[in-house]
Amino acid sequence: MYKCDQCEREFNTETGLSQHKNDKHDATSHDKREQKKDQLSKAREEESKKVKGKHNMKMILIAVGILFVLGVGYYAYSFLPGYTPSSQGSNNTLGARNATVTILEYSDFQCPFCGKFATDTAPIIKTDYVDTGKVKLVFRHFPLTQIHTYAQKSAEASECAAEQGKFWEMHDLLFTNQDALYITALKQYAKDLGIDADAFNKCLDSGVMAERIRADAAEGGRRGVTSTPMFFVNGVKISGAQPYSVFKSTIDNELRKSAA
Repeated sequence: MYKCDQCEREFNTETGLSQHKNDKHDATSHDKREQKKDQLSKAREEESKKVKGKHNMKMILIAVGILFVLGVGYYAYSFLPGYTPSSQGSNNTLGARNATVTILEYSDFQCPFCGKFATDTAPIIKTDYVDTGKVKLVFRHFPLTQIHTYAQKSAEASECAAEQGKFWEMHDLLFTNQDALYITALKQYAKDLGIDADAFNKCLDSGVMAERIRADAAEGGRRGVTSTPMFFVNGVKISGAQPYSVFKSTIDNELRKSAA
């Protein structure tokens, strides 16, 4: 028996052993096999680099796209027509500044009970007490946005009108048109009142007055307001669209207190 000194395989003839060595253990054959392994490894490495390169390029293109969109958005936003309000808070007062009695009203332009007060009771209070200098009426916003879809933008519209000295005129129009408080209607009311349409539209579209509305609502929340309309007559709370007699009794009582 002839044994291979490299792998210890046995052969019956020397010729078989010699052939085996040439086929399996010849240096040239070994080098060729190693070369093939190296070539295969390099091919795999090149393919991996190509895949990674494509992935990286894809990520770069996505990033560039995002930056482009953000850049265009910022550029467009920078040149949108803006509006700067004259003051931060709402200041809608009707009556003499030094009036003995102050009625603080929290209201919602889409609230039907607020509308009832505005159209039925408020005009009588105005005639009997506001116009005579005894009462000052202060309006604050408290839109019930969970149930009144148009309350927020209507409130903003009234503040945009206030910027041009037309709050109470817009106030009256909104309450008498509670079935039409969508944006185009609000803009038409501004035109009907002779308000500068361009300034009004910029103001309304910008949403800049939303902060005034939030501030009023937050103040109302601190006072315990949860529904509308709600009033504080020199601090005395009146809830809901009460008849004129309730307001008259409360106002007269406060006037007597001040006279005593």
